[in-house]
Amino acid sequence: MNHPLRSRALFIGLIAGVVICAATPYVNSYLRATPLAGGHFPLAAFLVYFVALVLLAAVARISRRAPLLSGMELLTAWALMVVVSGIGFTGLVRTFFINITAPAQFADAGNGWADSLLPLLPPRLYPRDPAFLESLYNGLAGKADLDFAGTMAQIPWSFWLPVLAQWAVFILLVYAALFCLANLFAGQWLVNERINFPLLQTPRLLAEAYDENRLFAFLRDPYLLSGLSLPLLMHTFGGMSAHIPSVPALSPEILVGSYFPADGMLSGFQKLKIYLYPAFIGFAFITTRQVSLSFWVFFLLTGLLTGILQTSGLQIPDTALGTLFGTSIVRPEEIQVVGASLVFFLFMIWLARDYLSDVIRQCLGRATGHEEVGWISARASLIGLIVSLVALCLWSMACGMSLLASVLLYISFFAAALIAAKVVCQGGVPYSAMNVAPADGVLSTMGSKPLGGIGLVLGMSLQKMLFVDVRESLLPSLLNAGKVTERMQGRGRVALAVAAALVAAVAASFVAMLYLAYRHGLQDLDMDWATRTTMSVYEGSQRLLESPSTPDPSILVFIAVGAAVMLLLVLCYYFLPWWPLHPLGYLMAYSGSMKILWFSFLVGWACNALCLRYGGTFLFRRLRLVFIGLIIGDFAMGAFWAVVSLFTGVSYLVLPA
Repeated sequence: MNHPLRSRALFIGLIAGVVICAATPYVNSYLRATPLAGGHFPLAAFLVYFVALVLLAAVARISRRAPLLSGMELLTAWALMVVVSGIGFTGLVRTFFINITAPAQFADAGNGWADSLLPLLPPRLYPRDPAFLESLYNGLAGKADLDFAGTMAQIPWSFWLPVLAQWAVFILLVYAALFCLANLFAGQWLVNERINFPLLQTPRLLAEAYDENRLFAFLRDPYLLSGLSLPLLMHTFGGMSAHIPSVPALSPEILVGSYFPADGMLSGFQKLKIYLYPAFIGFAFITTRQVSLSFWVFFLLTGLLTGILQTSGLQIPDTALGTLFGTSIVRPEEIQVVGASLVFFLFMIWLARDYLSDVIRQCLGRATGHEEVGWISARASLIGLIVSLVALCLWSMACGMSLLASVLLYISFFAAALIAAKVVCQGGVPYSAMNVAPADGVLSTMGSKPLGGIGLVLGMSLQKMLFVDVRESLLPSLLNAGKVTERMQGRGRVALAVAAALVAAVAASFVAMLYLAYRHGLQDLDMDWATRTTMSVYEGSQRLLESPSTPDPSILVFIAVGAAVMLLLVLCYYFLPWWPLHPLGYLMAYSGSMKILWFSFLVGWACNALCLRYGGTFLFRRLRLVFIGLIIGDFAMGAFWAVVSLFTGVSYLVLPA
């Protein structure tokens, strides 16, 4: 059944998404409140969606008329908000302005960046005028007396518009490639592999209840209310404690590492922590048991491996890692994920071999086609992807990067993006972070020389901009939106709405962050993480310029081990129906997100397994509402305390930043 889709739903989703992008920098960076656009199930989008459902259902009941929008239309508007909401923070602008200005702003006699980095970066893309940088980082003169209009009038738009226009070409080319990649793999993941998209289950159940005129009965269900009560109680005391320190609160972080010895087999658990986030437990319960089991099992096995290596004396010195750009990699054994990622990427392509072959034959006019579920045809998606990648290589070469460096980097960038999308869409990971950067695979296996000087400095900057901080990456959100609109009429209009929303969101996010920078100064905002991680990128690039890296034999051994283990896992997963572990667990074992999520997946898996074993599908459907309540309660309290912080100036984080 194809559901009708009116243009008003797309328009509302577009406008709401752009407003979220404009508000996110203020709430996240200035107020330091619970992130509006954090993760792949962003708070603000869900809040707007949930409130719209309740209000429209109430109006329809009172007026006895059909609602303004159907549940599926509201779900489509929500998906459109999710697609663009990350652009307003970690997905783009959280580090963008620091990224393009850091080489000039932080250059001094000590680091020598003026002589080593700046000559390799195009001046038209990386501003270096001290006067403009001064006001960007410290705010306008007399900023305390300026209102919104006064601040906007004094921003040097004549300086910024040409710079941002040139960056917009790169950003929109990347978005075009990701858009085409999402549409290309939609047919494989939605039809052939039938991925269940765990993050969509809660909003979909709400939409179904709304369309069946039982939303309020759904929200009054005792199972749902029992789940709702836990986060309400937990965050009521937590928020009150943040405002009144004498009020006791339950910390979401529990340190358990002190219970493990400093030496021996269990020494790898010395930094182990338990994080209590009810919403994440809810998502874990909905995720398939094979995946949720694999996440926490492989995470704990990594701690055991660390202890085994220490006990056996086989530890490799940390210096063997060389210079990498991963967000959380600290030990040589963690480099296994490079080999594992390569094999898993090839496994994804192998699974899609028949589908991709058919698409290629369509491009050559030798196939009749298949069922189309994307916003545009698979044939157009493949052609658009190739054109976008070629245009990106030409753009990079125009900046001085070699063809070889461009090809190597963009292959690694988009392959990593596809892997991250698989983790989010199939694994139900709302807060995803990879511990290695895409280019780390190139650097650790081929060394830094193939990239050249410009490839190193410019390439690592581009990677930092859009491809390494995947917590709010675009590709998983596009695929989630594709699943939402799979059975909607007029999917071509959805494609136009997504394209328009992406362009408008980039513009709104740029303006919002520039306003904050000139109104308050970047250095007075909550930009410590953005500054620190961006500085590390340029420091690492400079080290490689001074001392080019070559593949380390011990690191290559761990990469080979990772490839071998992943190959074994995918073979068992594909050929043995009884095999209990999913390859995604090994892929995410060392990621920073698993340090936060492992306990949630343990609890969610245990509840799911016990429920199905002793109660069957009937009990599962009933208890699922408890975990839906955990999700709704966590996000409702996050929204509540975010609003409270607007008036009190005191922040309380319900979800991780």
